[in-house]
Amino acid sequence: MTRRLTTRLAAVGIAFVCAGPTLQAASAADDDPLIWAPAKTGTNAYRLRLGMRFPWNWDASTGADFAMGAAPSGKIKPVAAPVRLWGTVSRKSGRAATRSSQVDMDFNALSGTGNFGAATARTWMVTPTVDAEVHRSIALQCNAYENRCAKPRLTQTARLASPATRTSLVAQGELSSDGISGLSRIGLEQKFGNLQLGAAVVDPLLAPRSVFDIRYSLKW
Repeated sequence: MTRRLTTRLAAVGIAFVCAGPTLQAASAADDDPLIWAPAKTGTNAYRLRLGMRFPWNWDASTGADFAMGAAPSGKIKPVAAPVRLWGTVSRKSGRAATRSSQVDMDFNALSGTGNFGAATARTWMVTPTVDAEVHRSIALQCNAYENRCAKPRLTQTARLASPATRTSLVAQGELSSDGISGLSRIGLEQKFGNLQLGAAVVDPLLAPRSVFDIRYSLKW
């Protein structure tokens, strides 16, 4: 049954991805109610995100992700989560000092597992050249078949940023079922257009190790 479902999703996904460029332009605007976002997630792996935006006071959207994969020979490979339901609600307020709130959830329709998260962020101007941001979030892993949620994780991130140079100093702490990490990560981030470079020290107080990040974002 799972293999049959995956094969059907693969066929639908291929058709959607092939038709994507024309429809992507139609759903590119942020105020467009239709969300249509095909993406290549790896070698011979694709994902299609379908959803709707709702004209509420809060920015709300919901939909489903369809994933597929194939071997180099072209044979369809079952993926861990061929169908995943998702939803998000967010709101921003303020100008010079802004506040935002967001609630996210996703659900694996096959395994019955999902994730729930809520976050708040506050940004304000420290000096004419430096902005500050504090971001707090909570995340839970849930299982619908077992009717329970576990592995709560509280995260707080503080950031000092220079809008002129697009350089940021970031520090992060965590509280989870595994214990408290007063300072789990500290590092620097630098943005160049759509490219972001990062260098950080993870777990600097107990077992420090260096990590480097390169991220590139593209919107259409």
